[in-house]
Amino acid sequence: MPDATPRLSHQQLMLMQTMAGPFLKTGQWPVWHYVLTELDRKGLDAEELLKSLPYVGSRGVGRLSYGLAWYEHNGLSEDARPALTMAAGLHLAELEDVFGWLLRVVNYLVKRQASAPASPDAVQRNYVEADEVAREFPVMTTEFLQAVPGMLRYEPLLMRGAQGWYDKPNGEQSWRYELHRYLLRLGGVTTLREYVDSQLEYVKQTNLEYGLNPRNTPGQLVHEGEGVWSHSVVQEEAAAEAELPPMVTPVAARKLYVNAGLRDELATKQGKTKLSVDKLLQLLHELDDNYADGHAYSCHALLRAVIDHVPPILGHKSFEAAVNNYTWSRTDKKYMTRLLDFKTQADDVLHRQIRPSADVITMHDLPQAAALNALLRVCIDQM
Repeated sequence: MPDATPRLSHQQLMLMQTMAGPFLKTGQWPVWHYVLTELDRKGLDAEELLKSLPYVGSRGVGRLSYGLAWYEHNGLSEDARPALTMAAGLHLAELEDVFGWLLRVVNYLVKRQASAPASPDAVQRNYVEADEVAREFPVMTTEFLQAVPGMLRYEPLLMRGAQGWYDKPNGEQSWRYELHRYLLRLGGVTTLREYVDSQLEYVKQTNLEYGLNPRNTPGQLVHEGEGVWSHSVVQEEAAAEAELPPMVTPVAARKLYVNAGLRDELATKQGKTKLSVDKLLQLLHELDDNYADGHAYSCHALLRAVIDHVPPILGHKSFEAAVNNYTWSRTDKKYMTRLLDFKTQADDVLHRQIRPSADVITMHDLPQAAALNALLRVCIDQM
């Protein structure tokens, strides 16, 4: 297996940081003129450094390669926009979060391909729309979502499905991704390193099948012999240490399911009531964490746990009894009825056994946060 993280020189890292900075701010890779100008000021040759970045495979028309950067190998115009690949996330800490979230999108595409319908009579095309991705990952920023198709097109196993932007019937612009069988090669991949290794292995196998071996030049992952892969990296004296560009996360400011003020108020009740609230606080904290990360099953389980935990505060042994017998306001009673109905859905998440068809529970199936916050408000007032 090729090494996914060959040691880079300070100059190579400086080039990558110069490219990554504008992308983290805007979601768009900078034009090559900007990179040339910035590195010229530091006395560095941007084009030489770009060509020195490690890669595996064979570069040329109709050939496959994968490395830390994607660019036109026959010559870069000043208005070109060379890009860093997900493999660069193994070298630049500021890209880890961005490509970590992109890997979640990839995992979702793999999941959808695994359950995609097929017809015995005709080729059936299946797509994932941008709106679907937004629903699956509600904490994802609009800017990051817009950058997704551009990032996928530089990844060998993913580029064939990238469809780009189109106009929806309502006039809005959106993008879609066509599902394909090569996605399944990424099944079970959970870390960025595993992902990069899968891409490298695919490139290696494809080139060997066609009898193509990478050229042995500095700065590349090279094929040294039968079944042996290693890397050769340009060694240069370090220039001035590169400053890290400001990091822009791919998700919006952390979204909470539980009202922060209510949780803080609940914490002040600890030690001032006969009932301990430490477990309730921990459940709420974990619920917020999993909500921010988009973990639908965990959120369902934790919300169900909260609902089952609080009835003694209201003087009842079960939530059903509390909903039916506690004196609620008219609005709160509607909220509590929704939470009671939710228990059936939570039971489905917790107890439905494995089956041939894919599950359909998503983050959007959670009840409105207002219902839980209304329950907490009443519980706090009762303490």
